Amino acid sequence: SNKKKRKDPFRTILESNSVKDILPRLLAFYVSLPQEEQCSSRLVLFGPGIESERTQGFVHKIVNARSSTFDAIEFIRGLQGGVGSGVRINYKHMYNFDLMCLYTNRHRERLANIGGARLNPQSNITILHDSKGNVALRPEIIKLLPTLQGLVFAIDIAQKEEDEMIDLGLLRDELDLVLKGLSTFSMQMPLVVMACSTDQATPSIPIREIIQGLRLHELPFAWGVWKVEVENM
Repeated sequence: SNKKKRKDPFRTILESNSVKDILPRLLAFYVSLPQEEQCSSRLVLFGPGIESERTQGFVHKIVNARSSTFDAIEFIRGLQGGVGSGVRINYKHMYNFDLMCLYTNRHRERLANIGGARLNPQSNITILHDSKGNVALRPEIIKLLPTLQGLVFAIDIAQKEEDEMIDLGLLRDELDLVLKGLSTFSMQMPLVVMACSTDQATPSIPIREIIQGLRLHELPFAWGVWKVEVENM
């Protein structure tokens, strides 16, 4: 063939270093319909990074944005029972994505910063014990999964104290609950890991360690990790 070799579009996306560019471009890549037919890509955002006292502002920065980059234009209805409701966000007046947040604690507990054990059904409102006694996603959340086009897993990687240890293995267990839910539909979808920190002066876990600790190289689908400074995105 004498056709010029095209540059891999996914690789082009990865070469960008701003979360404001990466997220929507990734969405457009996976929803490659003509502009006039393009509907909103549906993303779910979950993980300890959206509930941590230090990095919970990550969600607020996106959904409250009124800028040329992110502009929240309307609320979207969820499934029966409200699971999956969220915000439709317009990106640079080009296309939209629907963002749903899965919080593990109720609003009042998050405000009071009473974080229960994340994989304990007594304090985590997204999980339960199944008939075999194993921890699993609630059925109403499993119903949400086949409506999605992508997963965004946010973690807090800031280490304020010298001896503060972040258990990446435990975070992988949390991620696995959603991946296991997807496997019930024999589905896979791209995963974006947002490694959130508060500022450059605070020590944080290096990206390489996050990839190893979350065992991302074992995943059989597209994934990427980006460091996000919550203050300036």
